[in-house]
Amino acid sequence: MFVTVVLLSVLVAAGLLLLRVAWHWPGWVIFAVLSVATLLNLLFFQSNGVYIGVHIHIDDIASIAFLGISFLLLIRYRKSFPRDVVPCLVLIALAALSFSRGFGTFGLEEAGNTPRLLLSFTTPALAIMLLRPAFRLDVVRLTRWIEWAGLCLSAAALLRWAGLLPTPVEFQDNLREVVRTLPSDEAIIVGQAFIAAIYLQLVERRSAWWWASAGVLGGLCFALQHRSVWVATAAGLAWLALRTFRLLPERWLGFGATAGVALCLIMVAAPTSLVESAHKMATNNVQEVQSEDSTWAWRVEGYNEAIARLLASEPLDILIGPPAGSIATSNGSQASMAIHSRYIDVLAYYGIVGFTVLLLWFGMLARRVGWPAKSLHGRPVSDHVGTVLLEALLLSEMVYLLAYYGTILQGSLLGLIWAAAMQNNISSRTSQERNSKLTACACKPVDAYVQQD
Repeated sequence: MFVTVVLLSVLVAAGLLLLRVAWHWPGWVIFAVLSVATLLNLLFFQSNGVYIGVHIHIDDIASIAFLGISFLLLIRYRKSFPRDVVPCLVLIALAALSFSRGFGTFGLEEAGNTPRLLLSFTTPALAIMLLRPAFRLDVVRLTRWIEWAGLCLSAAALLRWAGLLPTPVEFQDNLREVVRTLPSDEAIIVGQAFIAAIYLQLVERRSAWWWASAGVLGGLCFALQHRSVWVATAAGLAWLALRTFRLLPERWLGFGATAGVALCLIMVAAPTSLVESAHKMATNNVQEVQSEDSTWAWRVEGYNEAIARLLASEPLDILIGPPAGSIATSNGSQASMAIHSRYIDVLAYYGIVGFTVLLLWFGMLARRVGWPAKSLHGRPVSDHVGTVLLEALLLSEMVYLLAYYGTILQGSLLGLIWAAAMQNNISSRTSQERNSKLTACACKPVDAYVQQD
């Protein structure tokens, strides 16, 4: 009991100090919370958290911090409230309503297990979007951030393969000769960093070191062996290529030739065991997907069961989902309760209303990201490619969420994509106004500039 009181006192004191600092430097505090939470999750993968009457996990503490920062930002920038955050707020409200409905029946521990996944996904996006009045983020800077994040996570993966960092027991299985060293939520960042690295090579033509970083990110994305990450990364990369090839044909051809030559050199110079290992990794993963008892088939069966259970519920539960904690009394399969897909998870636990709001949020993000493309006439090619990059990142994120529910990293990335799209939109309007003024001045007759005596 004494230890619990001390831990609560420390957490409350740290929270108050964090909020005080966040009032003056909200952006730095958001970055610090995100970085510390990611680092601790890497070091203590799937830990049981801290018990203070209820288990508190790392993502729970980060979600509470993001909620507190969001409240401060609402007070500070209430006159600049972005409408795009409304779906995010509604999802958080649905999670709170679900928790309040289940708290009295199932208790704090059980009722808190359900909404924590949705809160860890929505709260970082909310905080970043509310920071918009004091946050200027262009596409190139976002791309650099993503690439550096991917390189840092890649370093963690390499250290685990080298034995310098412990590899979680959860990653060990009989299917893979080369074990996974990163969870899927971190692996997708590596894949998106690979897309970002290609964008930087196309637009900014970085040095050979950045070429090497692109190769490392692509190779690690493959070696981590998360098939959903492969598909999501391929979808984003294909979108970037198809939408920008006509704008940058020479650079794409040069990039393809360089990548082809590098791949041939690797196949010739690399040891035979390395080539065979790569071939075996690809073959084993493809065969696993094609088998009747694949993990994807297991998940789809769970999705169907969860949807059927929802449709057989009371009308109120169908609309806003069952009370949080009801999963404890369910006799459903593990796949239908521990749902990986963000879409099916929201539908099963927050009903038709939650699912509709989630799709509305993603639709608003897609519209915001693609909207500047209609007003980029006359601007440099890099602006077109930057818009397409945001579309590619968003597409890869939405494809990834078909197989996983996503946590703090995915919610943060959605918020950052939105902030970069907003900045891109503002820059587009400013450029259009400047061009229209120049055009108007050029069309005036010469006599209009001559002062009459």
